[in-house]
Amino acid sequence: MEFNESMTLDAGALAGHPLYLPDGTVPPAHFINWETLFYNRAANLAIGTVLAGAAPAAKHWGRRTGPTGPTQLHFWTSMGPPDLEVTIFAYRPRDQRLWWAEWYQEHERLAPGTYPHMFPVLSPLETSWMSGEQQEVQIVPGPADLGKPMEFVVIDDVAGRIVFRKRFEYQLPVTHLTLNVEDWPSGLYRATVVPAGTVVDASVRRSSEKTLSLIVRPTRPRGSVLFVAPTDMWRAYAANGGHAMTSWRDDFHYNSVGYSPTVLNTRFRRTNHYYYGLYERHADIQHYRYLRELSEKDGFQIDYATQDDVALDRVRLGDYRLVLIGSHAEFTTVECYRRFRDYMSRGGAVMIHGGDSFAVMVEYLPGLRDRRYIWQHDHIWCHLTDQPDSFMPPRLLAPDAPPDAPITAPEAGDAIDYLNLFHVSVGYWPDGSAAVVANIDHPVMRGLGLKLGDPMPHAWAGEADITYEPRAWDILLRSDRAVTEANESGLERVTQPAFHHLALMIHKNLRLAEVSGEGFTNVLADPGAGVFRTIYARTLHYLLDAAIMLDHPESVEAAEGDAGPEISLREPVKLAAIRYSLPDFIDDRDPLWFRKPAPYAHYVVEGSSDGESWVVLADRTHGPWRGMQTDFVPQIPLRKIRFRGSFSNHDRFRVLGASVFRAR
Repeated sequence: MEFNESMTLDAGALAGHPLYLPDGTVPPAHFINWETLFYNRAANLAIGTVLAGAAPAAKHWGRRTGPTGPTQLHFWTSMGPPDLEVTIFAYRPRDQRLWWAEWYQEHERLAPGTYPHMFPVLSPLETSWMSGEQQEVQIVPGPADLGKPMEFVVIDDVAGRIVFRKRFEYQLPVTHLTLNVEDWPSGLYRATVVPAGTVVDASVRRSSEKTLSLIVRPTRPRGSVLFVAPTDMWRAYAANGGHAMTSWRDDFHYNSVGYSPTVLNTRFRRTNHYYYGLYERHADIQHYRYLRELSEKDGFQIDYATQDDVALDRVRLGDYRLVLIGSHAEFTTVECYRRFRDYMSRGGAVMIHGGDSFAVMVEYLPGLRDRRYIWQHDHIWCHLTDQPDSFMPPRLLAPDAPPDAPITAPEAGDAIDYLNLFHVSVGYWPDGSAAVVANIDHPVMRGLGLKLGDPMPHAWAGEADITYEPRAWDILLRSDRAVTEANESGLERVTQPAFHHLALMIHKNLRLAEVSGEGFTNVLADPGAGVFRTIYARTLHYLLDAAIMLDHPESVEAAEGDAGPEISLREPVKLAAIRYSLPDFIDDRDPLWFRKPAPYAHYVVEGSSDGESWVVLADRTHGPWRGMQTDFVPQIPLRKIRFRGSFSNHDRFRVLGASVFRAR
């Protein structure tokens, strides 16, 4: 019999793996790859081992090779008496989803204190809840807690207010707690369990509590803005077999798999933790608080959802005028990637935050609706720090440029065929560098009394995104100094020139903005950072208030002209936008398409009222343009539109289909 799943415990965190991945390979080798508890799901049979008299092997760091055939079990130890005792046991789990629970409870019963921080384990079936739904949270209590009266408490995390309490009793091995989601405002919530009758101060977050982060999404679109919580990142950082303890530390790439549904809260405070993106790293709760304050003050409403909701089409990005993505959305599924790609290609506005945005492709196993494991494939092409020392980064200014130097001739560097959806890579904010004003003419920055080089208050820190092609962006805030970027391997650069990093930028073609630097949430919370709070609010409104609803498209033919595709209209018309399609250049049949460079277009779109004099409607000479695009154009009379450009693979430049939207 072949056991197709495994589980072990490392420092209080459950780490599990399937024997084979969907491509037929074994999960990459690392120190907890295939451990001491195994499960055959089809037969519902678990088998495990205990090595008495020796410390668990999982506590010892060391690379090892995973199984290459039928299930194998290896024992090794670095301490203990020579007469070690091995016990092999088997059982049929009463709960197939949390099949490992009974063994850890039994082990704790036989040797109390073996797992001091493990219980209770809180495992929601969904991280996104909606009013009117019945949701279930599965809880694994300690063996001594059978029958103990408890309460499940749900808290509005931003308001610091209890919205729900339910009394229940612990059952073994798994307590199935169901609840009806009430009409709670869309937003961020946290849930915890406490002994029945405990007084809970909802305004205080205790790092010693076992809590869940939950998003309540709306039953229908109620706001003009959607905030998408980066739940793929939450799980990737939580999975012990995922981000921080995998073979990529040896091989300098990801391609690892980790257990998803319950490791989320089996530990308290630890760097590699479920709340990595909320409370541990950057106090993201400050961002949620600021947005609620801003929306209430400025009279707009924000709906909240998760990446799961986007990927599963439970919320539609197209129903919103602006979409915000929560801080450090490093990971994305193909489904979520495509939804954002399509939304932006139709002119949708997006504002991203933090750094490392959509840098790694992940896949859930066995599927998106049953997220038992999270499989991190690799970086999306291209990740700047993966590249050799000879690979040139984008440069805004000369390395020794003073803080008040204007950006006049930025250089793109070598990464011009990238697939990152937001046209960025990631680096680290220069230690001790201030964020300074880089543009005073953009509408976001006008009228604030600022000068080039003026510093923003508070310290900037953490990972910060790098724009691949700075000529495509309006750079509003940048670092005051330039640094080189360490290689992913940890080796220092030798020939790479120092370059400046970015704190705030707005794209010239896409309706896209980024607030970069993971520490931005603390800046928002700083009472002395009023100028930055104003700039943030202006950036949000710059995208939100300029939203134009594009309906009633009129199909037009892009005929082949003397020098490229041309569109002829019957009469001069004022247009709001033009939509057209370029070749996709990406073969979706290739499961690893995201690892490879792909051809792209550089071009300009020009318009004329008489066919003689032409004006530039859109300059897309900076960016790897592929697929559908939408250009918002000056509302001037146009009778002809032409495209002038080239493809990087030297094919004849062509437009596959086009439509126009009349100005209202």
